[in-house]
Amino acid sequence: MTETITDRQTLRLDELSEAIRISRQTLVRWTDRGLIEADLDWGVSEDNQETRLIELPPSTVEFLEGFAGEYREDTVSRTEARRLLKLIDRNQVQKLIRQGSIKARKVKGETRVSVGSVEDYLMTLEESE
Repeated sequence: MTETITDRQTLRLDELSEAIRISRQTLVRWTDRGLIEADLDWGVSEDNQETRLIELPPSTVEFLEGFAGEYREDTVSRTEARRLLKLIDRNQVQKLIRQGSIKARKVKGETRVSVGSVEDYLMTLEESE
Protein backbone atom coordinates (compact mmCIF):
# COMPACT_ATOMS: atom_id res chain seq x y z
CA MET A 1 0.00 0.00 0.00
CA THR A 2 1.38 3.43 -0.87
CA GLU A 3 1.15 6.32 1.52
CA THR A 4 -0.71 9.47 0.59
CA ILE A 5 0.39 12.96 1.44
CA THR A 6 -2.16 13.05 4.27
CA ASP A 7 -0.44 10.05 5.89
CA ARG A 8 2.65 12.17 6.50
CA GLN A 9 3.32 13.78 9.84
CA THR A 10 5.11 17.01 10.58
CA LEU A 11 7.47 17.14 13.54
CA ARG A 12 9.84 19.75 14.89
CA LEU A 13 13.31 18.71 13.76
CA ASP A 14 14.79 19.24 17.20
CA GLU A 15 12.14 17.02 18.83
CA LEU A 16 12.81 14.19 16.36
CA SER A 17 16.54 14.65 16.91
CA GLU A 18 16.18 14.35 20.67
CA ALA A 19 13.80 11.38 20.44
CA ILE A 20 16.10 9.25 18.30
CA ARG A 21 19.40 10.80 19.51
CA ILE A 22 20.61 11.75 16.03
CA SER A 23 21.78 15.32 15.39
CA ARG A 24 19.69 17.72 13.38
CA GLN A 25 22.68 18.14 11.04
CA THR A 26 22.67 14.43 10.24
CA LEU A 27 18.89 14.31 9.73
CA VAL A 28 19.06 17.29 7.35
CA ARG A 29 21.97 15.70 5.46
CA TRP A 30 20.08 12.38 5.12
CA THR A 31 17.01 14.26 3.85
CA ASP A 32 19.00 16.38 1.40
CA ARG A 33 20.76 13.31 0.01
CA GLY A 34 17.48 11.39 -0.33
CA LEU A 35 18.54 8.72 2.16
CA ILE A 36 15.27 9.10 4.04
CA GLU A 37 11.86 10.02 2.69
CA ALA A 38 11.26 13.42 4.25
CA ASP A 39 10.79 17.08 3.44
CA LEU A 40 12.18 20.02 5.39
CA ASP A 41 10.28 23.21 6.05
CA TRP A 42 10.15 26.16 8.42
CA GLY A 43 7.47 26.96 10.98
CA VAL A 44 6.82 29.12 14.02
CA SER A 45 6.97 27.70 17.53
CA GLU A 46 4.51 28.45 20.32
CA ASP A 47 6.82 31.20 21.60
CA ASN A 48 6.84 32.81 18.13
CA GLN A 49 10.35 31.61 17.23
CA GLU A 50 11.26 30.27 13.81
CA THR A 51 11.76 26.51 13.95
CA ARG A 52 12.82 23.83 11.49
CA LEU A 53 10.16 21.22 10.64
CA ILE A 54 10.47 17.80 9.04
CA GLU A 55 7.56 16.09 7.29
CA LEU A 56 7.76 12.33 6.89
CA PRO A 57 5.62 9.24 6.52
CA PRO A 58 5.12 6.90 9.48
CA SER A 59 7.29 4.26 7.77
CA THR A 60 10.26 6.65 7.82
CA VAL A 61 9.69 7.45 11.50
CA GLU A 62 9.61 3.70 12.27
CA PHE A 63 12.76 3.16 10.20
CA LEU A 64 14.59 5.97 11.99
CA GLU A 65 13.57 4.69 15.42
CA GLY A 66 15.04 1.28 14.62
CA PHE A 67 18.05 2.41 12.62
CA ALA A 68 19.23 5.15 15.00
CA GLY A 69 20.35 2.69 17.67
CA GLU A 70 22.32 0.59 15.17
CA TYR A 71 23.85 3.68 13.61
CA ARG A 72 24.98 5.02 16.98
CA GLU A 73 26.69 1.70 17.81
CA ASP A 74 28.79 1.81 14.64
CA THR A 75 32.41 2.97 14.52
CA VAL A 76 34.12 4.88 11.73
CA SER A 77 37.64 5.90 10.79
CA ARG A 78 38.97 9.25 11.92
CA THR A 79 38.68 10.43 8.30
CA GLU A 80 34.98 9.53 8.24
CA ALA A 81 34.49 11.14 11.66
CA ARG A 82 36.00 14.31 10.24
CA ARG A 83 33.44 14.20 7.43
CA LEU A 84 30.57 13.66 9.90
CA LEU A 85 31.80 16.55 12.01
CA LYS A 86 32.41 18.71 8.91
CA LEU A 87 35.98 19.35 10.07
CA ILE A 88 38.81 20.03 7.67
CA ASP A 89 41.77 19.84 10.01
CA ARG A 90 42.60 16.22 10.84
CA ASN A 91 44.20 17.24 14.15
CA GLN A 92 40.84 18.51 15.43
CA VAL A 93 39.42 14.97 15.59
CA GLN A 94 42.44 13.78 17.57
CA LYS A 95 42.03 16.77 19.90
CA LEU A 96 38.32 15.93 20.45
CA ILE A 97 39.31 12.33 21.25
CA ARG A 98 41.96 13.46 23.76
CA GLN A 99 39.47 15.89 25.38
CA GLY A 100 36.94 13.08 25.71
CA SER A 101 34.40 14.98 23.58
CA ILE A 102 34.17 11.99 21.24
CA LYS A 103 35.08 8.39 22.01
CA ALA A 104 37.44 6.15 20.09
CA ARG A 105 38.71 2.61 20.45
CA LYS A 106 41.25 0.40 18.73
CA VAL A 107 39.81 -2.13 16.28
CA LYS A 108 42.43 -4.40 14.68
CA GLY A 109 45.13 -1.83 15.41
CA GLU A 110 43.19 1.06 13.87
CA THR A 111 41.61 3.91 15.82
CA ARG A 112 37.85 3.86 15.23
CA VAL A 113 35.52 6.62 16.38
CA SER A 114 32.12 5.90 17.95
CA VAL A 115 29.34 7.33 15.77
CA GLY A 116 27.15 7.70 18.86
CA SER A 117 29.73 9.94 20.52
CA VAL A 118 30.00 12.03 17.33
CA GLU A 119 26.20 12.44 17.29
CA ASP A 120 26.19 13.35 21.00
CA TYR A 121 28.91 15.94 20.37
CA LEU A 122 26.97 17.43 17.42
CA MET A 123 23.79 17.57 19.50
CA THR A 124 25.71 19.40 22.26
CA LEU A 125 26.87 21.96 19.69
CA GLU A 126 23.32 22.32 18.36
CA GLU A 127 21.96 22.98 21.88
CA SER A 128 24.28 25.96 22.25
CA GLU A 129 22.99 27.58 19.03
